[in-house]
Amino acid sequence: MTTLRPRYFGSVLVLLLSFPLSASAQQPLPAEGDESQLLAVLDSDAELFDKAKACQRLAIIGTSKSVPVVAKLLAVPELSHYARTALESNPSSEVDQAFRDSLAELEGRQLVGVINSIAARRDTQAAGALVRLAASGDNEVAVAAVSALGALATPESIAAVQQALRGKESLHVTAADALLTAADRLLMQEKNADALKVLADLRSAELPKHINVASRFGEIRAGSQNVNELMASYLSDDDQALFRIGLELAHNLADAKTTEQLLTQLDSLSSDRQILLMHVLGDRGDTSALKAVVDAAESGDASMKIAATRVIGKLGDGTVLPILLKATLSDDETLATEARDSLAILGGDDIDSQLATRLENSDGQERLVLVDVAGRRGIKRVIPLLLKFVSADDPELRNSAIDGLGMTVGLKDFPPLVDQMLAMGSSESAKPMKEALRKACQRMGNRDAASKVLLDRMNGVSAADQTELMDLLIYVGGEEALAGVKAAAEGGENSAADAATQALGRWLTPDAAPVLLELAQSGNSEYRVRCLRGYIRIIRQFGLKSGQRLKMSKQAFAAATRDEERKLVLDTLTRFPSAQGLKFITPHLNNSSLSEDASKAAVTIGEKIVDNDPASVAAVMPKVIAVTKDSIIADRAKVLISRSMSK
Repeated sequence: MTTLRPRYFGSVLVLLLSFPLSASAQQPLPAEGDESQLLAVLDSDAELFDKAKACQRLAIIGTSKSVPVVAKLLAVPELSHYARTALESNPSSEVDQAFRDSLAELEGRQLVGVINSIAARRDTQAAGALVRLAASGDNEVAVAAVSALGALATPESIAAVQQALRGKESLHVTAADALLTAADRLLMQEKNADALKVLADLRSAELPKHINVASRFGEIRAGSQNVNELMASYLSDDDQALFRIGLELAHNLADAKTTEQLLTQLDSLSSDRQILLMHVLGDRGDTSALKAVVDAAESGDASMKIAATRVIGKLGDGTVLPILLKATLSDDETLATEARDSLAILGGDDIDSQLATRLENSDGQERLVLVDVAGRRGIKRVIPLLLKFVSADDPELRNSAIDGLGMTVGLKDFPPLVDQMLAMGSSESAKPMKEALRKACQRMGNRDAASKVLLDRMNGVSAADQTELMDLLIYVGGEEALAGVKAAAEGGENSAADAATQALGRWLTPDAAPVLLELAQSGNSEYRVRCLRGYIRIIRQFGLKSGQRLKMSKQAFAAATRDEERKLVLDTLTRFPSAQGLKFITPHLNNSSLSEDASKAAVTIGEKIVDNDPASVAAVMPKVIAVTKDSIIADRAKVLISRSMSK
């Protein structure tokens, strides 16, 4: 049910939830779908709980027949909210008449509730009565009426809200908010000119900043003809919020005229605002701004040079290479880093060729920069040079070349790099090569061929090397890699099985799940728990369909030989709450070694699904209360029972 001011009904809900649980059993409700029997409950001396539930069902099946019976409950404080629930969704026009009639009979929060219901149903015939209520001495009623008038968005209701905007001070913000709502309604009805008039009225009023900002955005949405003028005025406004609107407009107005306007306005802004606008120019992608950006990169202050250098990467071409290369050698580390980043993304057909040529003829610091940039751009032409630099005496050049190979090397040069890694052993110098090979493995187009390279080197190497090769197979992935790791886990030396089961536990895709489950059930007994935990990890961390996840959870629970893993499964089910998961947990409440964990899991799931499936939650929580020794868990279960009854 939609309400404009839901805070008015909290006490009603609390009052209803305070009734004892046994009330639901004192008078069984009729089957859903029998309107006459539900109305008979409302006309009887049934408990409030039963009447509330009847209203909720009538919200689904109610017809004009139910309107007079339910309308009588609008004046009952404990049931007014539920009566409105039943009436609001009823398609009968008699509901609107019943709500209008009650406006003269109700007061206080019951009256506020009906006003909100009228707004939710957009009953424009109630506008006159709402105008009178907007002048009520009860401020809550007046606030609700003004808000409802805004929701109606008729000429009469809008005029009344505009009058409220200039009336009692206590209604000013409410009226402004209501006018924003009215403007939204008009925009949805494609009455943009009318919306602009409403928003212009807000401009002239003294209102909180958030209202002013929202009204300006509304004018933009309404298609103000002066949008470029608005942008210019906002960019030059001292108010930071309005300046932000100007930036937003600058982002979204894609025409060349806007770029020209932004470049003209750039010099008139403060330095911090110039930097923000510079980034916007980069995001717009209009290359006509490149000259101004280059000028700023060469002659601006330190902060502007950094911002402009970043933008050059988005707008530039081959002509800016000298500027960026010079900036990479700057003593200002931030500027040098931005220049490298821009070189890595710079567009243009001949950029890679120019960079490769420069690298072939470079030395010193420039060579280091170009090795890094060439690697990040994946320039294949420089692979032979990078392979040569792997043997360089300069450790910075050597490591930069290794890193570059990770982003450029193909299958042809993959085997010698693997051999080099194995030759390095476990030394500190081997770490860059291992990291580069991980990147290379993830990039390999022919995963099966890459897997074969690694698997062929598995025999006759040390346990440490087996672990490193298995680690790389994780990053290669695919059927061949998985089959090879499974074979190593099932047979052969114990060190190979150790490395293989560790790798399977860290596999990057869920296709390792069947292998892990099989090994957990019938593999090497020394590694079964490890494999089961790897299987549970996949259930917990990967995006699986809910049915598949529940099936896997049951399989993991059945395969577990220790309570530690069973508890992991119970906890896993709380991450993906469902009625099916709750049902699976329920029998384990009676398992003395699992009852507390099962209780906690049941309550955690219940708190997440009670709004959508109160019946399932209500059926399990008494069992939790009966077995748990944790008073906090028991209290949470009791709250869930109350919440489920209110649904």
